[in-house]
Amino acid sequence: MKTPIAILASLAGGCACLAGIPAAGPDYHGPPAVETPGSYKNAPHWKAADPRDAMPRGAWWKVFRDPVLDRIEQQALTANQDIAQAVDRIAEVRAQVRQAAADFYPTLGMQPSATRERSSNDDPSQRGELIGQNPFSGTGGAAPGAAKPAAKSGPLILSTQPLSNTYNLFRFPMDLNWEIDLFGRVRRAKEGAKATAEASEADLQNTLLSVEANVAGTYYEIRALDGEIGVIQRTVATRRDALDIARERLNAGLTSDLDVARAASDLASDEATLDGVRRSRLEMENSLATLLGFPASNFRVAPRALIDTRIPNIPPGLPSSLLERRPDIAFAERQLAASNAQVGVAVAGFFPSIRLTGAAGFESADLGDIFGWQSRIWQIGPSITLPIFSGGKNMANLRVAQARFREQVDGYRKQVLVAFQDVENSLGDLRTLSDQSDAQERAVTAALRSYRLSQQQYDKGNSNFIDVLDAERTLLLDERISVQLLGQRTQATVQLIKALGGSWE
Repeated sequence: MKTPIAILASLAGGCACLAGIPAAGPDYHGPPAVETPGSYKNAPHWKAADPRDAMPRGAWWKVFRDPVLDRIEQQALTANQDIAQAVDRIAEVRAQVRQAAADFYPTLGMQPSATRERSSNDDPSQRGELIGQNPFSGTGGAAPGAAKPAAKSGPLILSTQPLSNTYNLFRFPMDLNWEIDLFGRVRRAKEGAKATAEASEADLQNTLLSVEANVAGTYYEIRALDGEIGVIQRTVATRRDALDIARERLNAGLTSDLDVARAASDLASDEATLDGVRRSRLEMENSLATLLGFPASNFRVAPRALIDTRIPNIPPGLPSSLLERRPDIAFAERQLAASNAQVGVAVAGFFPSIRLTGAAGFESADLGDIFGWQSRIWQIGPSITLPIFSGGKNMANLRVAQARFREQVDGYRKQVLVAFQDVENSLGDLRTLSDQSDAQERAVTAALRSYRLSQQQYDKGNSNFIDVLDAERTLLLDERISVQLLGQRTQATVQLIKALGGSWE
């Protein structure tokens, strides 16, 4: 006779052969085709290239050659809470993959128990069967050789006496349960969990890139505001000089109160502007503190003008194909693969579920004999569950999974289109801002020449000081616009690097 282990091995071997059947549902063959241009309309000489999602992005912010930016970027990578959450999500989904893979193996559990029971006198199994009358009734149980009482004088004799029973029962069983993945439900579930884990890894890369870009963008926004503050402070000083001159001219009877009121209004307006820019800088500084993992109250950025910032040149020959390069696109593609696997899980719900179940152990009324050979017990056998009628639930589950898959397809295609939109926007911004900056530099040069000429005329006595102040105000306004454009160009460069998936090297 075969042992339970031999029987289980035979059944498992047979089911393993059957498990070679392909998994239910569609296999995943990659993302859908999306039309991608060979070049950008704002950079027509760029060449197309194969996407490289796994390429190292490195410290892309070093193209700006700013030691302060290098330091705070490293701080963000170690203390930013969004990055910490993304790392924890990866640990979570990796555990879910192991959880899904565990269904490939049998489960073995142990449930020892000890009970003391009493049976009922009225239990049906305790009721006796009439077999005759007791001939010794009335004698209290006569001794052998004693005279027998008359027939029909004693109570009825029962084959089983209706007596209760109190006993102990000690059990030490081990239960086995194993689902044979004949139609691929477990395989598809693991496939989906693995794709979800890969999506979380892509999400981590996307979070890293977003945090790095936000840190660089916020930092250069602060620098741009520092430059504006410097220009506005000089403008306020010029406004004060104009107000003092207006008052002196009023006292001398050379002008009216209207000129003084206008000068005072200009001064107050520029002072209000200065306070507004300082408030914006404070808010940006607090935002940068949060990105770096610092309390806002304990973080300061020393003022420094943006004028020394190096705008990196965009090299030619960058790839226009962004598929699989940007981490957000990789994230959408992995979600698509996970949704495809869920369709397979839903299809497997239409097929039977086969399980191997078994139990083995010991059972005894005496604890001392619990592990005796005569106390052993076992049982083994397969079970099958057939989905005969479920009120349309399986079909509804399949339609839900298919709809979610189509939704992920649409989301993937949209993400690709958004990627090209981001790059085109950044390229367009850089091109137009570069032209605008060139024109603004010409305006600054002309305003500076006008200021110097007006000062020379004033020194020769051919003009009054008001003309000099007006020329200086015009120069300061043009310089402020120039600083703003430099900040916008820096922001556009950061956004282009982010749109390309990090770095263009």
